[in-house]
Amino acid sequence: MKTLKVFSLLSVAAILLPTASTTILAQEKKISEKELPAAVLSSFHKAYPKAEITGASTETEKGKKYFEIESMDGSVRRDLLFTSAGTIAEIEETIPSSELPGGALQAIEKKISGAKVNRAEKVISGSRVSYELSVTGTNGKYGVILNKDGKIIKSRKMKSSEEEED
Repeated sequence: MKTLKVFSLLSVAAILLPTASTTILAQEKKISEKELPAAVLSSFHKAYPKAEITGASTETEKGKKYFEIESMDGSVRRDLLFTSAGTIAEIEETIPSSELPGGALQAIEKKISGAKVNRAEKVISGSRVSYELSVTGTNGKYGVILNKDGKIIKSRKMKSSEEEED
């Protein structure tokens, strides 16, 4: 993953930390693709045969070890969190804002003057679906979390230092 994308993701993570997904809350350690368990690699390649692995890491959350694969699949950036057995625990993938649930864009425009969605990610964790957005408005940049129905559950204006990283 390019440095700019990592900084963008970290900016949104810093904004959304109180309600963010488990991958943001865990401690990460970068590893090489060769260090991923065979079951994780097999599961990844079976689910996303055309995707290219761009990074890998391990993280521990509540005493349980997970393996994260960062990938590109055409124009879609996708981060997947796996158990050591190769079961997908969480998926974060970029989506066009046109794929946000109905009414989401209108709700964002109502809340943030001059809103323009810079990046939208769909997050699937078990049966829970949410959306994490980076939005530019008339008064700066914002991090926004939507529930599966497109309702805003959290929004926060980024500080100047966070805006520079995005």
